[in-house]
Amino acid sequence: MSLIIKLFKASLFILALFWLAGCVQTKTTPGYAKAGDYIVLGLGGVERNANGAVSLRPTDLTITLTDANSVDHALQARYVFKSYVDYSTWMNAGILNGSETPFGLTDMVPFDGGWFAVAPLTYPGLYTSPLPLAVGPATVSITSPKLTNIASSIQEGDLSAIPIDIIAGISPHDNDFQGQFFTYVDSGRNFVIAPDDLTGITEVGGAFLVINYNDDSFFNSGVEPMAVPSDHNPFVQLSYNHVANGDGTGTLYVTLLNPAGFKTAATASQNSSLLSSLTVKLMYFPAGTELEVAAAKASFSIDMASSYYIGMDGAVLSGITPVMTHIADL
Repeated sequence: MSLIIKLFKASLFILALFWLAGCVQTKTTPGYAKAGDYIVLGLGGVERNANGAVSLRPTDLTITLTDANSVDHALQARYVFKSYVDYSTWMNAGILNGSETPFGLTDMVPFDGGWFAVAPLTYPGLYTSPLPLAVGPATVSITSPKLTNIASSIQEGDLSAIPIDIIAGISPHDNDFQGQFFTYVDSGRNFVIAPDDLTGITEVGGAFLVINYNDDSFFNSGVEPMAVPSDHNPFVQLSYNHVANGDGTGTLYVTLLNPAGFKTAATASQNSSLLSSLTVKLMYFPAGTELEVAAAKASFSIDMASSYYIGMDGAVLSGITPVMTHIADL
């Protein structure tokens, strides 16, 4: 196959992923496969179907393929990753415009991304052992405590029954294809900082977070920790200042704001973020030690006395406390 054809097919594939970000795919990608193939499953919107879940792992998913002979086969996702469309796409423009909501889905979230799972049609954990799948139409069902199956439109897939056609033959283990997704998977080298409890809260303006570390010996030389927003809304503003003390300790001063607020879906305006997006990720870059997670947990902490959330008027909100959790524990 020529390089041009490969690039063309890759472009179509990525386009399909981006186009369907925000809702459950109506079929797998590709829509037909042989036993042993890898398929990609669109799990729905990061905000819309996953309720803003910061972490979604293969172990969070229960996947079953029911073949043409009504035999159930357990699948195990190998990778789970997020994908976001360009800000200026028709999907975002249509949602913001209101009267042109894509597919007629009135509950779409602007600037939402999609969760995707890459799963082989092999025995769970045995990537070179194809399943004995009957040829013909089949369905894939996906359940997870972190996913909501909306299935509100004929234009949206149903997580309990995503169709796929199984064709004759067996595909060899394709390392090239499945390996393309590895770099999209969460690195596992970050903390998530989120409010402890938002019960009764309908809107928040932002947060000021002070994060200390007491030992930089596990950092890769010269690579400083970094704070990034979890939310993909372009109206979100995040800035931080890193102050190293020269003795292995240091502090990050992080400011997170959305002038339109972090609000409930019922109270959100055009530029608002959802309350579930009131989170910050703290990335660190270890030198590669096996104890990097333990070292990070022992080093990083929040200065509770100096950290706070603010209301839309800029006043400090009482009763909301930031909690920092390693991504490995989510």
